[in-house]
Amino acid sequence: MKFEIRPVRNGVLLRVEPDEAGEEAEEYVYQETEFGDIEAFAELLRLLLDEYGPSTTRYSPKRIHVVVEPGDKYEPPEDPANTT
Repeated sequence: MKFEIRPVRNGVLLRVEPDEAGEEAEEYVYQETEFGDIEAFAELLRLLLDEYGPSTTRYSPKRIHVVVEPGDKYEPPEDPANTT
């Protein structure tokens, strides 16, 4: 299987070409959403995992899990309503 990821004007185009001749390639479009480009890219990774990745469960000894989380040095801005 061959995966090709190309940036396009409003996001990313993923093209998946099968190994076997005669099968059609599949194409997926991912574009930035109101949640931002990081969440959109994480969703693209989840699609790859769900459609083409190894099959695992919660009980597997190893599992790939795509999560968006803040950096270890990130400090959220202070809430002005919470000043004492």
